Amino acid sequence: MLEMIMMVPVMLAEAGAAASEAGVVDAALEVAKYEAVAKGLAMLGGVLGAGLIVIGAGKGIGQLAGSAVEAIARQPEAGGRIFTTMIIAAALIEGVTLFALIICLLAVL
Repeated sequence: MLEMIMMVPVMLAEAGAAASEAGVVDAALEVAKYEAVAKGLAMLGGVLGAGLIVIGAGKGIGQLAGSAVEAIARQPEAGGRIFTTMIIAAALIEGVTLFALIICLLAVL
């Protein structure tokens, strides 16, 4: 993924160099330039989206676990029910996260 991100400035530099040549810019070269820029920006968007998804899921599951531990500390007799509910909620969060990651990365590819 890092290699894809590092390709974006190179593609932009090549596109700028091609457009600034003295002479007539070929139409096919112009289209290729915009396609390269669009592909680079799409990859950047996909990678940033995937990162935000993972950060959000990690924060959500961490907050869920912290609240569950606090609830169990306040009412130890309800620990079993709280733990079961926490595991179910964490599994749902992870499922939605996986689905969002797949959609995000498929949009790029």
